[in-house]
Amino acid sequence: MRPSQSASFRNLFAGVAIVFVFFLSAPLSAEDRHGHAHRHGVSKLKLAVDGRGLEMEIVSPGSDIVEFEHPPANAAERMAIAKATAVFREADKLFAFPAGARCRLVSTEVDAPSGAENDPEKHEDEKHGHDKHHGEKHHDAREAKDGDRHSEFHGHYRYTCGNPGKLTHIDVKLFDRFPRAREIEVEAITPSGQFARELTPGSARLNF
Repeated sequence: MRPSQSASFRNLFAGVAIVFVFFLSAPLSAEDRHGHAHRHGVSKLKLAVDGRGLEMEIVSPGSDIVEFEHPPANAAERMAIAKATAVFREADKLFAFPAGARCRLVSTEVDAPSGAENDPEKHEDEKHGHDKHHGEKHHDAREAKDGDRHSEFHGHYRYTCGNPGKLTHIDVKLFDRFPRAREIEVEAITPSGQFARELTPGSARLNF
């Protein structure tokens, strides 16, 4: 990408990025504050539209995507995570837009569950033989901080839409790709206002 193009994209997403950061940092619900960060069968989708910029984040429990939430215990489970991660990285497998809106993917970030055996900090503790008490404290702190990240799939996507006036809906294809998913809780900010919706396998089109 040429420097002028890079600067153009930075300017394009400056507004939507600010909106999205405040959106994602909204106060947690009572359910989240008490540690129930997700429910099986329920994914969460947040999106913000500002001018030609569209930014989305989807979070899905591992049990909905690969049928388990524990660290992968064998090659088959590691392969399941790898295949699911590949789907999350190919945004067109999860979202479809009206052709007239001319929405083009600009960037993708995916965070997928990983196995404890791949945690370098854990290996370092074991290598140096930290005492049991310290190890338990360290594990508890890390689990409180990273437990949800390791058991959920996160996808973060940025688009630019050449004709945002035609962006009247988004078809969400998560249910087609992962049949164990039963519901998506949506929170959105668009030029017409803020709203919340629920999508299901029988009603997977998000209308604006």
